[in-house]
Amino acid sequence: MPFEAWIYLIADKILDNIVQHTNQYILIIQANLSCERDAKLTDKIEIETFIGLLYLGGALQSKRQSLEELLGTDRDGIEKFCLMMNQRWFKFLIRCITIR
Repeated sequence: MPFEAWIYLIADKILDNIVQHTNQYILIIQANLSCERDAKLTDKIEIETFIGLLYLGGALQSKRQSLEELLGTDRDGIEKFCLMMNQRWFKFLIRCITIR
């Protein structure tokens, strides 16, 4: 089962580390925003969802689709993607996780 493989692939400590460092960067961003809700802190479940969407994109061989196509909400995206996370938040998490 894919979920069981996930447990062996990514340890909780690794996820906790990703959450901690991502939240540290989000706090820096929050200081520069007028509205704190535009950059809320993340948690382990959200990071698992984010990584799961990356895996799903790879499994569906969607490398030729743009993020807008994958996360589209006008019935032109892959339905599972937009049900799990909206495009704006997905882009924000990519920015916070990859900037270092």
